[in-house]
Amino acid sequence: MQDFKGKVAVITGAGRGIGRGIALRCAKEGMKVVLAGYGTESITKTAKDLEALGAETLVVQTDVSVNEQVEALADKAFEHFGEVHLLVNNAGVAAPGSVLGSTLDDWNWVMSVNFYGVLYCCRAFIPRMMKQDEGHVVNVSSLSGISPAGGSYGVSKHGVVILTESLYGELADSNVNVSVYCPGWVSTEFDTVERSRPERFSDKGTDKILTPERREGWRKALEGGVSIEESADIMFEGLQANKLYIGTQAFLADDPDFREAVRSRTDHILNETNPELPSQR
Repeated sequence: MQDFKGKVAVITGAGRGIGRGIALRCAKEGMKVVLAGYGTESITKTAKDLEALGAETLVVQTDVSVNEQVEALADKAFEHFGEVHLLVNNAGVAAPGSVLGSTLDDWNWVMSVNFYGVLYCCRAFIPRMMKQDEGHVVNVSSLSGISPAGGSYGVSKHGVVILTESLYGELADSNVNVSVYCPGWVSTEFDTVERSRPERFSDKGTDKILTPERREGWRKALEGGVSIEESADIMFEGLQANKLYIGTQAFLADDPDFREAVRSRTDHILNETNPELPSQR
């Protein structure tokens, strides 16, 4: 996608963080923007900021972990604007913890938002985009989606990468393109994401795992990340170049250890060798 002016973008998780940065960039590009989010306060504020830039907006409260709400989002977006050219599946949550240490509510919440939310949106929007014979979908994963990261967050983000790769092949003969965006640390309020946990995933197992010390470390890492505006610039650069994989070069430029971890994992898989355990180092 090269020309954005007058086009329609739908962004999930648009109220804060990476989603807000992308929404602001869309407005500056002259796009019409549908802002979807779990809570209306943040997406309404972002909508006002976009309107101040001259953008036409539509706010739709959406819990992407509920397929019926995602279908309603698609219906409202197409009914209001007539077409959708860019879909950014950005909504995401995290419940840090080990595979066995996290509760099933932790797992169900993270997988329902991070993986199934992306799947639901792809299924709701892509067939309509194919009928209009134009569109681009960006699924937001993470560097955790390509690394030997563990826990529910890493598993969900690996799933987003594989889902996007599958769609890349399925849509090869259409005019709908797909990309997977894999950002590293971005300066957001992601350490407060627990506030958006729905009641049906109400188990507070995460609080037992995310100690004050670990939360503080997470907050400092986020504060040291790139700005949401820089993150949006990275995504748009990859979007304009029609890249399947976006962000890894930018976020790994100064992190040789992470690059080596990704390469090492691939080598172990190909060579059927066991990775070194922490106790063996």
